[in-house]
Amino acid sequence: MQEVRLTLRKRAFPSQGRVRFNIAHLPDLGILEGDRVDLINETTKKSVTTTVIADTMVRQGQVRVSEEDLKALGLNDDDEVLVRKTPPLQEKIKKAAANAGTSLSKSAGKLDDAIRKTAGGVKTEAAETAVSAKKETKKVSDRIGKAAVKTAGTVKKTVKKATGSRDNR
Repeated sequence: MQEVRLTLRKRAFPSQGRVRFNIAHLPDLGILEGDRVDLINETTKKSVTTTVIADTMVRQGQVRVSEEDLKALGLNDDDEVLVRKTPPLQEKIKKAAANAGTSLSKSAGKLDDAIRKTAGGVKTEAAETAVSAKKETKKVSDRIGKAAVKTAGTVKKTVKKATGSRDNR
């Protein structure tokens, strides 16, 4: 994509959304007067889209910008700005859609990996819990069995005392 770096100069008359630069820069950008360009602050990645007015009175290497556009870019008079031909709206939409698709695909892959890892962890923990529950159930069952045998013996003795030796069962 064709681009040039120019020095910002604040315009004397406010005209937000329009820039003036020397007609000599039009071929460098592959544009005509009235076309749109993006002014890009390379440090912050902030950009402003503006309409070009070709002007032989503006020095080569400079771009005349409104104060509002300077503020939107976060730049000052005499700072450098990257000037790039604004791609057609269809191209911007295609690029945004492609970026969204790539981002979605990456996110889905990460989510899939996280789900698999979590599912594996849950399966392992469930198996460990089942083994532990089986051991504890056996311990409790053994205690209940011993208590039942002891209680049966106590009941038998009590019944024997109460009925005497006549019942030898």
